[in-house]
Amino acid sequence: MNYFSPFPFVRFTIALILGIVIYNFFTPSHLQPIFVVWLLSISIYIALYIFRQRFKNHLLIGFTGFAVLLLTGLLRTFLVTESNFPQHYSHNVSRLSHFEVIVDNLVEEKENTWKCIAEVRSVIVNNQILTSSGKILLYFDNRTVEKPNYGDVYLIKGNPQEISASKNPEEFDYRQYMAWQNIGFQQYCTVSAIEKVGNEKPNLIKALALKTNIVADSIFTAFVEGKQEYGVANAMILGQRDDIDSELMQAYSAAGAIHVLSVSGLHVGVICAVLVFLLGFLNKRGKNGKFVMLLIILTSLWFYAFITGLSSPVLRSTFMFSVILIAKTFQRKDNSYNTVAFSAFCLLLINPYFLFNVGFQLSFLAVFGMIYFQPKLNPLVVIDKNKSWFHWLADRTWKVTTVAIAAQIATFPITIYYFHQFPNYFLFANPLVILLSSVVLMYGLGFVIMAKILLYFNLEAILYLLGQGLKFSILALNKTVLWFEALPFAITKFLWISEGEMYLMYALIFKLMVLCKTQEYHWVKTSSVIVCVLIALTINKKVKQMNQDFLLIHSIPKHSAFSVVKGKRVLLLANDSFLKSRKDIGFRMNNFWAKAGVMDTLKRDLNQNQVLKSFGVISQSKDSVTIIAWKNKTFLWLGKNLKRKEFNAQNQFFDYLILANKSVNDLTQIVGKVQFKFLIIDASYSDWYADKLSNQAKLLGLNCINLRKQGAYQIDDSD
Repeated sequence: MNYFSPFPFVRFTIALILGIVIYNFFTPSHLQPIFVVWLLSISIYIALYIFRQRFKNHLLIGFTGFAVLLLTGLLRTFLVTESNFPQHYSHNVSRLSHFEVIVDNLVEEKENTWKCIAEVRSVIVNNQILTSSGKILLYFDNRTVEKPNYGDVYLIKGNPQEISASKNPEEFDYRQYMAWQNIGFQQYCTVSAIEKVGNEKPNLIKALALKTNIVADSIFTAFVEGKQEYGVANAMILGQRDDIDSELMQAYSAAGAIHVLSVSGLHVGVICAVLVFLLGFLNKRGKNGKFVMLLIILTSLWFYAFITGLSSPVLRSTFMFSVILIAKTFQRKDNSYNTVAFSAFCLLLINPYFLFNVGFQLSFLAVFGMIYFQPKLNPLVVIDKNKSWFHWLADRTWKVTTVAIAAQIATFPITIYYFHQFPNYFLFANPLVILLSSVVLMYGLGFVIMAKILLYFNLEAILYLLGQGLKFSILALNKTVLWFEALPFAITKFLWISEGEMYLMYALIFKLMVLCKTQEYHWVKTSSVIVCVLIALTINKKVKQMNQDFLLIHSIPKHSAFSVVKGKRVLLLANDSFLKSRKDIGFRMNNFWAKAGVMDTLKRDLNQNQVLKSFGVISQSKDSVTIIAWKNKTFLWLGKNLKRKEFNAQNQFFDYLILANKSVNDLTQIVGKVQFKFLIIDASYSDWYADKLSNQAKLLGLNCINLRKQGAYQIDDSD
């Protein structure tokens, strides 16, 4: 039985996805062979289709059509990969002296820099100007450079640097993330290395959208009091999360509501659902009423996309919901799976790299989950909503809850795979959070629209009162989230599944879905096999975790950090500033600790004396010089700049000498004063200093490990 026969666009999308995945697995470098095979497959398909009555082999026609779409995915991915073409600036990156760029997106404010994406237009190689293309990530020193604007054109001196791969185990791979956005290089720009040569708007619609976003931000800045309240308004409505502190972000994560702070399909879905509810009366007024309702909702959705600066997540979600709404309005026989698959198919044709975007994956999986599971969950509790307002509210609450459960079933495996945690109270938190966030979102959008009108008539007092209303609605949302975070066992952290386990979990969900539909026994057997495999993999993983015993020296810019892993416990030794940064620890450590199956973490300052027998660690520290003993290994960590005459450990031998914080500028400062087996230059050094010391160590015949280049260094008990 072909379970996909009623869903042609599901089949088409699967074929397209396979082509995209194959391209990224093999990364072919030449277009011609792909194009020839693609044309050949199309020709075969057309011939088979024309003579289908003679051959009567529908399976062969279907297989050929599948191959055409697969090759379409492969070909389209090649064509949108900008570095495949000779005019891309990366082919001249080592030879160019200057390059001209135009700022192509919204500029973000970071701690010491302006961050933006720009389009390279030309490069100068050997005093010759060459037309070029390709996106680049730019950082401008915000202490000396004015904030760039969309459309600003700069001539920049220097060679762009390739974005570094992740340097620590299981750390978020920023290079791969940017590569999927066609960005492979970055440049840090100081005032002396840049010259602003003009301003051009590459896209007038986008320029207007970004200007609208900036105006809306200025309205929130002026009339929404409170740093956290302003930050949430900016994140939910405009898509800028820079102003939310890490503690509040963690609270939203613990409550299972982190998606609320990212403009995404949830926000578009909320706007759509609220407007469908409010405009439901138009649906009863024939075709004209339905058309007016559709027009109002589509206008509202695209206005929201506009106010976010046409951000990619909102554009994707707005397109998806637009397709669904149009299909529901004009199709007599609506097939939701086909409609959603069609929107995914179109988006992947536009940009195949959307496939690797977590937001894209979560949005479509959640929608498929809601379409399939929600109608099956809803009848489990029947409430007569016409009895009273309480029954009506209970019915609505139950429907929202079933939507949350349906979305969670569909996204559970991929959520664990990416985020390694699970909010235990999501079932109770989600209805409240969705209700309050819906109020904030709709109120906020209305507030932005009303603000322009009220400011035009100089009615700031009314606008101030409306701003207070928005502030208190956000405050209610924040308090709710913080309350759930404060509950015992609010979140299960450090969960880890491999990519293979994630696919097995989805295979199990699919087989159970088919089992419930067909009631056929062989689906029980195949589901049981998957369960047994998952159990075996979990047991194997737990046994390995219980037997772990190693020390890891992390590669973290501007910091020094060691992880001592013993079974399912970990000791983090690091400098004080790193230990105080919850955000840095989460970004650098959480994925690594999740894979290690950590159940208990202990954090200690590297500059303090420690005796931790359970980890086999003893450390002595004085004046930023720390001696660490672990197992049968000894480490000398130098954490401050040394003067030539103040350090001498000639009578001691260490397995590892670790240089940090420019403690040594020249290896002659330590050669002959300390004996060691391995020299480690940690990532608190800049690239330039680390390379200088590495080259010097090579000349001196020293065993040197440069953490800036080589990444984190692991030492096992048996080493």
